[in-house]
Amino acid sequence: MAYIKNTWYAAAWSHEITRDMLARTIANEKIVFYRTESGEVAALEDRCPHRFVPLHLGKLKGDIVECAYHGLCFDASGACTLNPHGDGKIPRAARVKAYKVVEKHSIAWLWLGEAERADESLIADFSVLTDPSFQTVSSYLHVRANYQLISDNLLDLSHGQYIHPMFANAEGPPRFEPEKEPADHEVWAKFSRPNQYPNKYFQMLGYPSDQRGDHRNFMRWSSPSLLLLDVGMTGVGRPVEEGLSIPTSHLLTPETDCTTHYFWAMSRDFRQEDVALSEQLLRVGVAVFDDEDKPVIEAQQRMIDNSELMSLNPVLLQTDGPAVRARRVVEARLQAEQAS
Repeated sequence: MAYIKNTWYAAAWSHEITRDMLARTIANEKIVFYRTESGEVAALEDRCPHRFVPLHLGKLKGDIVECAYHGLCFDASGACTLNPHGDGKIPRAARVKAYKVVEKHSIAWLWLGEAERADESLIADFSVLTDPSFQTVSSYLHVRANYQLISDNLLDLSHGQYIHPMFANAEGPPRFEPEKEPADHEVWAKFSRPNQYPNKYFQMLGYPSDQRGDHRNFMRWSSPSLLLLDVGMTGVGRPVEEGLSIPTSHLLTPETDCTTHYFWAMSRDFRQEDVALSEQLLRVGVAVFDDEDKPVIEAQQRMIDNSELMSLNPVLLQTDGPAVRARRVVEARLQAEQAS
């Protein structure tokens, strides 16, 4: 499977990268991450060019990675700095690929393509993750499914009525609002429940069970697979600012063709000092995906095997529109990149 190279992928939460080497496969490329002594993030191809042993099995000496097999050393630029054998001459081919990494919004973002084209301004806006007016909990999930299947799941939230008891509503699935002015690399999927009683989730957050309100789920998708869900509930016809807002970040990074890194975070603008609520939201948020979404998506992956979903001609519903358009955006970017 081909992946867009000249784009930013979430590689890790910033706190995951330390002075211990972190091995992670991204878009079928094996990469090792570590912090230099100055605190910068280094990312190198995780394969010694001598006998192809993973570099993360070696030692970090200062800012130098020493291969565990024969002791060849590589700096953060990927250059070999020491050959401890024979005459000590360093072969011209003794280097590994170094990747461009930027830290923003508490995330280490990786650029797989040409380093000179890595523009930090192209990183999608997830500033809510570090906005002091929000309290945020976060987690890392691993999914045995293609990243686009998870994106499809998030762009069609009508499934919540059927696989998420906490999000179900007595009045049925939410109302879908077709996108009116689509952008080039961005897709919106808007689902709402105006003038309805709160579901169990909003009741858990403290919205009165006997009070009707307007419930929104507005998902923003940014190419290739970065999603931010504006979810909240307020009194009927009242401004969003008066109600509960729980923006949720869903950063999907392909690991292999059939596995995905899922960086998840839930932010809130209320009861920010409530530690017990933070723990509950983290526990519930992870459990909802692990116990309800994940089994369905992984079963879907097993059923289609290595096929590309759209090649199987699936029946499409109106609510599939955003997911289909997101796939078309990715395909168009892939074709443009391969043609250049």
